[in-house]
Amino acid sequence: MMQGGSTLATAIRDVTTVSTSLINCLMDTDEDEPNFDTITINVSGKRFETCVKTLERFPETRLGNPMLRKKYYNITRKEYFFDRNQEAFHAILYYYQSRGSLYIPPAIQEQVFYQELDFWGISPEQPKGENGFTLMDDQDHQKQPHEFRWGKLQKTMYVFLNKPKSSFGARIWASVDIFVILCSVINLVVESYGNKNRSPGDTATPYFAVDATCVTFFSIDIVLRCMVAPDIGRFFRKPLNWFDFLAIMPFYLELSLGGFMRTGSMNNNIIMPFKILRIFRITRVLKLIRHSGRLILMIQVLLDCVYELAMLLVIWLMGVFIFGTIMFYIEHEQDDTEFKSIMHSCWWSVVSMS
Repeated sequence: MMQGGSTLATAIRDVTTVSTSLINCLMDTDEDEPNFDTITINVSGKRFETCVKTLERFPETRLGNPMLRKKYYNITRKEYFFDRNQEAFHAILYYYQSRGSLYIPPAIQEQVFYQELDFWGISPEQPKGENGFTLMDDQDHQKQPHEFRWGKLQKTMYVFLNKPKSSFGARIWASVDIFVILCSVINLVVESYGNKNRSPGDTATPYFAVDATCVTFFSIDIVLRCMVAPDIGRFFRKPLNWFDFLAIMPFYLELSLGGFMRTGSMNNNIIMPFKILRIFRITRVLKLIRHSGRLILMIQVLLDCVYELAMLLVIWLMGVFIFGTIMFYIEHEQDDTEFKSIMHSCWWSVVSMS
């Protein structure tokens, strides 16, 4: 009797599980007629299950087109197998479930993610889905839609300014930004020739005209990105944005104090700090980091390996001290020796080991 009751309970539990899965598929479909078909997708060993109707919302993609996904079907396992990036597929599946919204997972490099989009047949250049195509960071994906103060316009501008690969216009804007950065750096180098007697406040030179044009573009870019940022606090916490501010700050200081500098009505001790601030113009080179995914990836790798790098530095310093000390005791008795102390010997060791 107990065995019969256990069997009945197991059967009821199985029926409940199946019913729940069928109800989920029924709620996910947009058709009047219910569709209970599900599909299992194996991505490098990790299985995902969703409704066929969910994938058919985008029939031009690899998963949404039965003919395109047919060759990946494993008859034995009764599933579709793809040897692709697992982390990226979370965002790919969300694209189908959300009818066109796409976010970039934090653990995926942007260039790698766009390669995944190309494989799955999802193009970030054309609007897709009922709600329109949206490309955002994972942090923005976790935010509520009302956090974009201007709604769809702000979201569109945010993607345009921060995601160069999101559209052809975004590529043009990013290309112009790179061109202006290079012009600004070249102008800075050329200006250094014969610049000894030039006053910092002098505006009657072609160098100033080029610099003013470049800074105007930089100012428009950073103001627009600040205005459309969904989280202003997070925007100002990014180091690259501070580099952008430092790149344009010396120009406006020179422009505002130029009259005093030319007339000599300001004390040299007061002018000197503002002249030193011109050094920050070299931070314009760092603006190129924003347009290079490889540089960003390299910086992230260095930050993740900071403790290992610190250990490597400690080992290097130990070698410097050991070999510097040995060289000192070997050479210090010589009359014409340059190793007058262990610190002198350590400097030799630093040069030799570097």
